[in-house]
Amino acid sequence: MSNLKKSLLLASICLAFTGTASAKVYKFATNIPSDGAPGVLLQEFSDNVKEKTDGRVKFKIFWNGTLGSQGDYLKKVQSGVISVGMTNTATLENIAPEMGVLNLPYIFRSLDEYSETMFDDTVKAKVDEALSSKKLNPLGFLSNGFRGIMTSKEIKTIDDLKGMKIRTMGSDNYIKMLESFGAVPSPMAFSEVYPALQQGVIDGAEGGVAALWEIKYGEVTKFGTHTNHTRLSDYVLISDKFKSKVSADDLKVVFDEFEKVSKKSLSFVDDTMAKSEQIGIEKLGVKINEVDIEPFVEAVQPMYQNALNDPKKKDLLNVIFALQGRDL
Repeated sequence: MSNLKKSLLLASICLAFTGTASAKVYKFATNIPSDGAPGVLLQEFSDNVKEKTDGRVKFKIFWNGTLGSQGDYLKKVQSGVISVGMTNTATLENIAPEMGVLNLPYIFRSLDEYSETMFDDTVKAKVDEALSSKKLNPLGFLSNGFRGIMTSKEIKTIDDLKGMKIRTMGSDNYIKMLESFGAVPSPMAFSEVYPALQQGVIDGAEGGVAALWEIKYGEVTKFGTHTNHTRLSDYVLISDKFKSKVSADDLKVVFDEFEKVSKKSLSFVDDTMAKSEQIGIEKLGVKINEVDIEPFVEAVQPMYQNALNDPKKKDLLNVIFALQGRDL
């Protein structure tokens, strides 16, 4: 073999080795399934990052809480053991109280208002500041749709909720909200909701009404109500370690690709949820009601005053109010 051929072969081997050595698989923890709307978007994000970085950045997504609850794996993101984790704003308010502003009932009154607020540079900067101080760096969020209430009896007015035991997340805002509605909040793990509904331990659950079909709650409870009280967001957060290990160019790809699926989530999730609700009506015989939300809005007004009196929350709330052109 000529010296030239040997040199070319050696260069080829070195280039292949360098490419392999620089590629890394990063752990991505979430508690959602792979086949729901958010799961489809996360997989799209992961595939696009792998392609755009020529395989230098690959994510292995652990679905369905395989790496623990949101609280469990977020601690590992903070320590750098896990590179990426997705969690909702209800969990995040227990880590960074400022995030509770995004969970206030009726802080978002339409999809357009939600989009304008969540993509606003000042709002994003305040969210970044709150979370990065906790060693959690937000890539961005996925919209998770407006939430309602699923119950064992039909809800036509706010008075119908009085005394009903309604499952919710362990979030101070969600608990106070249900109390304001006259219900009895019953925080419990997501995995316990179906059997609790089936056994009558609770009278209903707060969440996306599409769950009547997607999680088959409609097998054990037949009524859904579009109270549209909150629009929960799922934030994807990266560790300080991941941020420092990935090159600046590849990190830009990660942020750019996530922004694409974030914007896509706005209509994609809503459309998917609407289809799921219709399937639930057709296949499980559930009934889904619209309701006059004004009494619900009025009931939670004291929560806004409390937030304005909280030094950790007032700045973000004032920014959002100014952006939306509203006041208390």
